[in-house]
Amino acid sequence: MVAGLLRKAGVLAILVMVSACITTPEKPRYAEITFQHLAPLRLDVGEIRIVNEYRAPLKSPNVEHELPVKIDQSVRRWVQDRLQAVGGSDAYAVVTIKDASAVEKPLPKTSGVKGLFTKDQSELYEFNVHAEIQVIEINGNKGLAIARSQRSRSISEEATLNERDALYFDLTESLMQDFDQEMEKNIRSFLGQFIR
Repeated sequence: MVAGLLRKAGVLAILVMVSACITTPEKPRYAEITFQHLAPLRLDVGEIRIVNEYRAPLKSPNVEHELPVKIDQSVRRWVQDRLQAVGGSDAYAVVTIKDASAVEKPLPKTSGVKGLFTKDQSELYEFNVHAEIQVIEINGNKGLAIARSQRSRSISEEATLNERDALYFDLTESLMQDFDQEMEKNIRSFLGQFIR
């Protein structure tokens, strides 16, 4: 009986040691996407407001709730880093987030015997951002600048969760770089009279 208990204790000790050696990979942490390295756009307004009209469905095919760095939060950070209110109280700006979606679309897989030896791209991810900046003066004058960006990329059926998160981050970062360039161009074109 003692030998049986010692054997069970030994097996238990080995199992504990083996399970301690098996570790799940740590989920990487991603930095916030910032625009502090770029010169701010100084607007002749007293206040800049942000309105988020986009409501994430929180279900398939949408995946924006799974992103390590959210698109709508990145737009808010863009506003914080790139726009400065340097005017008086006779005008204000409203930044409206219209779209901040990320959609997963299944891709066709190779079937039959060939499918056993083929590593397919299993999903296509489409990331979208659409925002508007409206400047409103108390005398009724208004100006509007709009920017939209879209990025897409597919992923292998063998991708790990960490590889998928890395793709999500890369797509969000590229999307926001496109958005920044488009919005700056449109602010200069359509809101030029409000830039100081």
